[in-house]
Amino acid sequence: MGGGRENSVSMLEAISKIEQLTGKKLNWTYVDENRKGDHICYISDLRKFQSHYPNWQLTKSLDATLEEIVAATQAAVSSGVSR
Repeated sequence: MGGGRENSVSMLEAISKIEQLTGKKLNWTYVDENRKGDHICYISDLRKFQSHYPNWQLTKSLDATLEEIVAATQAAVSSGVSR
């Protein structure tokens, strides 16, 4: 569904955040060309969903989500599980 404006992030911002969390530089390449079908910018509008479920709220921030992904990936690598 998406996380709304407060949890939106560009790929470059996500890479930077993951590098900060891991303390490692990621191996990536930037291509200054739009991919066919890509959105230039996409932010989910959660208002309709929230109008139907007024007690619902986001429970995880973008940073918390990235921290979970990094931790799970590090645990998988440590245990020898391939992804």
